[in-house]
Amino acid sequence: MNYCWPVRTCFLAAMLLTCVAPVAAQKRDPLNEKEIDEMRETADFPDKRVEAMVRFTRARVNAIEQLEANGKTAKDRPMQIHDLLEDFTTLLDEIEDNIDMYGSHKADMRKGLTLLIEANSEWQLKLHRLKEQSPPEELEQYSFVLTNATEASNDMADDARKELQEQNQLAKEKKLTRDYSERKD
Repeated sequence: MNYCWPVRTCFLAAMLLTCVAPVAAQKRDPLNEKEIDEMRETADFPDKRVEAMVRFTRARVNAIEQLEANGKTAKDRPMQIHDLLEDFTTLLDEIEDNIDMYGSHKADMRKGLTLLIEANSEWQLKLHRLKEQSPPEELEQYSFVLTNATEASNDMADDARKELQEQNQLAKEKKLTRDYSERKD
């Protein structure tokens, strides 16, 4: 009878995990240091934080437009667009998380939500144009993340509209707080 197979199996599993773990940990942050600092500074001010996140997200969309405007001069353009679309989607997810968190504490985000809804209309048009105007050989390199970005944008817009309605109702009832650190819960 061979009692070594459990040891071998554990050894192989450990080796596999040591190879896979570093790859999983290499996910890059879509924010630069300045943006991260601004996120920290606006943590207690939901409106300002949402506005900042809209600016950061808009910057990613503008960068995609710049790459498009440069034509085929950038040989790694499809990969750059791919990465920017991933950043865009990650930022939308982060905005949604912030809206959920601040909304659950009845923190006033009405100004930021209005700005977000307006910006989202612009983003949806630009994403649609990217899909329609991209050369087919490039589009196939980022079509999956473009689809994800478009769906995330649509979902986020629906959620932002619902939250704005709730916020407007809470404002009528005088149940919103402007400064997150002064919340009552």
